[in-house]
Amino acid sequence: MSTVPTLARSYEALRPQVLERLLELRTTLDPSLGRLDDITARAQIGAVLDHLGNFIATGDLGLHRGFLQTFLAMRAAEAQSPASVLAMLVAIGDTAAQVAQDAAEASDGERTELTLRLTRVTASTARAINDLIAEELARRSGQRAELVRRAREASR
Repeated sequence: MSTVPTLARSYEALRPQVLERLLELRTTLDPSLGRLDDITARAQIGAVLDHLGNFIATGDLGLHRGFLQTFLAMRAAEAQSPASVLAMLVAIGDTAAQVAQDAAEASDGERTELTLRLTRVTASTARAINDLIAEELARRSGQRAELVRRAREASR
């Protein structure tokens, strides 16, 4: 029997505690989150937590990757570097794992499984972000090479 539904329910039960802890730590997670009002910060962090929960429940890396690509683009529009986005997402995942580890209402086995799942989700998130960054760099390198090629042809 799969433990995924149980872990998803456990995560959802802890989500309010995770959100509150992240709101307390938001300035250390990402200085730009510290400059936001509470409602906006809650919405941005909540969106990440929603997608973490969805990934725990479904394991759909494609859907998660799509969210991450959108999130990277949104943060880039706010002048946030991909490295700072990666650091923030890892910190969110690590904090969620810590809250799960500290959860008094969960059994030892449940805490351990959820902590392990959150750690794996955080690692998958980091890999996906790194892949997205690498793909974007490869795309830009290809564009640059094409521009150089066209410039050479035009100068002949």
